[in-house]
Amino acid sequence: MPTEQFWNLAGFTPITLAFWIPGFIFHDWLVFLGWSWWQRGLAVMAFAALWAGLVERWSRHYLARRRKRALTEGELEDAQEALVPSPVEPQKLPVFATHEFWDYAFARLFGRARGVALKLFEFLFFMAFFYPSALVLGGAFSLLVVISLGLGAWQRRLLRRALEVGGQPGPALADACEPGGSRPRTTA
Repeated sequence: MPTEQFWNLAGFTPITLAFWIPGFIFHDWLVFLGWSWWQRGLAVMAFAALWAGLVERWSRHYLARRRKRALTEGELEDAQEALVPSPVEPQKLPVFATHEFWDYAFARLFGRARGVALKLFEFLFFMAFFYPSALVLGGAFSLLVVISLGLGAWQRRLLRRALEVGGQPGPALADACEPGGSRPRTTA
């Protein structure tokens, strides 16, 4: 099964192409077979979970072999010395909620049922995107944007409160802070 930690980092690499291209081919194959929208939604959801796990497993093995080969050939020692950290520029407070804050919000709103609520939320939106109506698709997307904007406002309020008090933000707000975690990155 896939892990969130891996896919949060791999989402911006070519590894995602190894996931999405077969996913689209699988979906087109189901359309060609004439499956109904809800059957396609469930099948693609199951395929996505299994395929993401396999892609993650193969990618981890490939990256581990590549790192081992680089260590044995001595390429990493020179490369690590040549790395120059990029300067961290101050950023504005987030408009949309960060991934960590979504987890925090679901934990605060649903308590111990956070996992069930999160999976149900993902399932409902996933199935809404397969429903054959532009109105349902547009409504689901709009609702997702509104929820993310609302959670973003909650996150900004907590960040401002932490800034006023002078304390450090909690782990859910750490994504909007500098790497040292000493103060939120703001321009105002």
